[in-house]
Amino acid sequence: MLKSMRFRPRSANGNAAQKGQLPSPGGFTRIKSVRDNRLVKLVVILIILWLFNPLRFVNFYSKHKPHYPPSRLPGSKHTIASASPFIYPPIEDADILRKIDINDLVHKVAGHDGSLTYKSLNFLDDEDPFKQKIKEDNENAASDEARAKNHFKNQEKIVYKPKLSKNYPKIVIVTAVDFDKYSTKSLAKIVQNRVNYAHEHNYGIYVRWIQEFIPELNSMDYLGDQEKSKWVRLFCMRAAMFAFPEAEWFWYFDQDGLVTNMKVDLYSYLLTPDSLRIAALKEQPIIPPNGLIKTYKNIQPTNMNLIFTQSESMIETNSFIVRNNEIGRAVIDSWRAKLYLDYNNFPYGPDSAITHILQWHPFVLSKAIIVSPRTINSFYSETISPADKTTDHMHYFPGDLLALWPSCSSSTECELILQKVSGDNS
Repeated sequence: MLKSMRFRPRSANGNAAQKGQLPSPGGFTRIKSVRDNRLVKLVVILIILWLFNPLRFVNFYSKHKPHYPPSRLPGSKHTIASASPFIYPPIEDADILRKIDINDLVHKVAGHDGSLTYKSLNFLDDEDPFKQKIKEDNENAASDEARAKNHFKNQEKIVYKPKLSKNYPKIVIVTAVDFDKYSTKSLAKIVQNRVNYAHEHNYGIYVRWIQEFIPELNSMDYLGDQEKSKWVRLFCMRAAMFAFPEAEWFWYFDQDGLVTNMKVDLYSYLLTPDSLRIAALKEQPIIPPNGLIKTYKNIQPTNMNLIFTQSESMIETNSFIVRNNEIGRAVIDSWRAKLYLDYNNFPYGPDSAITHILQWHPFVLSKAIIVSPRTINSFYSETISPADKTTDHMHYFPGDLLALWPSCSSSTECELILQKVSGDNS
């Protein structure tokens, strides 16, 4: 019977201690030596680079946080601190601003191709804020028109800087007003309404002239178009976030509206987790009444950053709420991007754009809810019967928080509705 055979290499010198060991292949020692030399050279090079790098200690051992220049809006070189949470332009300037050519309220820069770029008059400011203030003080003393123009351009610079951080408002009400649409008396009534409500609940307000946003829109055409002018809402909202960086929520609603129930605290009424959960319309079509894409059935109120309402056929942005966090700001920035701003197939401007975003971007949809219009966007109508109050979730009834009249077709009609809603028949 054959035994299994084991093969072992023959020892070169017959030494029993080396039996079973393979001889080193030719050149092995030289290869190992070359590798060792390369490793040593690499280590030496890294040490030299480390020793001669003057910044080697900065990132790892610095006890100081990096210092960045103060943030500011694109059109301004400086900011102006306000201790008051009620930020709005001098409404009395409306009479003067109407008489000034709109082209004199912006700075135009001609491009190489002959195109015009609109910039804020702040583009011409002196880099030194003290020199600029002296210059403006002299201009203001010399002319009411110069004073109104300086107030107009400086409004975007104003940011809220409270004396005590504990007084910071949780909610800021945002509105853009048009001095060509409403009389000075009506503009004062619109702003005063927001001040009264904000004061009642320790909120802030942020009001800007619509005409201030021509540089951001880079076109005069937006002002005279009912749908295109809606884009101002987003730029005004983003500017408010800059002016009140520590606020939790921002509520934009148009100048064509008034708070009608001063006792309702928006935060407890809608923005607490329990209130959000109750108010959210689950599985609501984005395009009513039968759209295929719907809001989610299961929501986490703490993750909701966008609150919208709808008319019978579309999302409306004449009143909407955004949480002031990374997601809320990012959505506003994306929503107002030039790609959407210049897209001709959005017939209702930002209303169409946000409808597109919610339908095609599930992440944004997961952060948004739709609530009943009467929550924050009751549509005013004189033909509604009080008997319909329990079944009509669209129109304004006495006791609702807000009344809006976005469909008024002329300044005269808008003024008349404002007088009726405010109870002023003078």
